[in-house]
Amino acid sequence: MSTNKKETFTLIYKENAQSILRLCYLYLKNESLAQDAAQDTFVKAYRSLGSFKKDSSINTWLTSIAINTCKSIIRKKSYNSTVSLNEAIKIPAQTPDKESFITVSEAVKSLPEDLRIVAILKYYRELKTKEIAKILKLPVTTVNYRLLKAKEILKQKLKEDFDYD
Repeated sequence: MSTNKKETFTLIYKENAQSILRLCYLYLKNESLAQDAAQDTFVKAYRSLGSFKKDSSINTWLTSIAINTCKSIIRKKSYNSTVSLNEAIKIPAQTPDKESFITVSEAVKSLPEDLRIVAILKYYRELKTKEIAKILKLPVTTVNYRLLKAKEILKQKLKEDFDYD
């Protein structure tokens, strides 16, 4: 293993570990499964780092690996997807209102899977619609529709907690 590969991977890991873990948690709704998925994601990324084609960003590439890993876990295991309050998402200290963040996160986790994943990728991973379409292998119009539908559902679920004009 070359020192350059090790240094590159270390940098990639440091910059993306928390966001990949959060993505896996929001997708799987289970902290221990999310930790396993995040770890597997980085193992797979390390193994294939040499074959990374750079036709997408590292962020998009890791997100794609993480989603495929989460889907694989879902297929392989039948797990209980109920979330206890003790499994709340780890929120960065700079978040101004943690209670609001948790409320929104819980609402996102309650979305149907097809809507949840596009919302996570758009608003938590901050990916562009084209990147989401590429990762999920969907037409951009489908991604846009799912984002719109997710927003409508979230607005309904959150209308009591937040004042919408």
